[in-house]
Amino acid sequence: MLEIAGSLWSVPPAQQRASVERLAAAGLRRLHWDMTDGRFARAGGFTAARAAEIAGSGGLVSEAHIMATDSAGEVDPWTDFCDLVVVHAESDNWAEALDRVIRRGATPGLALSPGTPASAAPADVPVLCMSITPGQAGSTLDEAVFDKICALRDASPERRIGLDGGFQRQYVARAIEAGLDWAVVGTDLFLYDGESRWADVLGDSR
Repeated sequence: MLEIAGSLWSVPPAQQRASVERLAAAGLRRLHWDMTDGRFARAGGFTAARAAEIAGSGGLVSEAHIMATDSAGEVDPWTDFCDLVVVHAESDNWAEALDRVIRRGATPGLALSPGTPASAAPADVPVLCMSITPGQAGSTLDEAVFDKICALRDASPERRIGLDGGFQRQYVARAIEAGLDWAVVGTDLFLYDGESRWADVLGDSR
């Protein structure tokens, strides 16, 4: 079973609410919200207020992906409605951010950019492996990410591992074989008749 978290980064604002309703009807149960500070990654993504509004109307579970240099200073509003809040290992204060997420009652996660080794992640924290440069939605997945996923799984069999960036339906079997628990899917799910091509995976992840 592979859990799918839908990302609306590339969906035009006017279509976001309807897109969530459509994919929820097809079986999607989790939304992935990106936040950037315009420095760590190019400007884009969502404010916590906007994300909470859309998520609440769709009745889906939410997770946050904070792409910011000062990640500890950005996590608070996301913990109000997200069960998982992921910050980057390349940020200035990621350890402080993880502690803050825990104190506020959510699960912390650590994202690894393509150039960051698997060994940078503590064994007891969920890890989100980036297969593209943070903030570059729509980029092609770098298949070297599957080696990193295998290394993370070997180092900590019980760890929860995710993948974010360029993920398409064709990678599902390989991702499961590598030991992936969840995948963030944006363009391939929301913009290209995703409810049809992803129907079997969405059904399995209910």
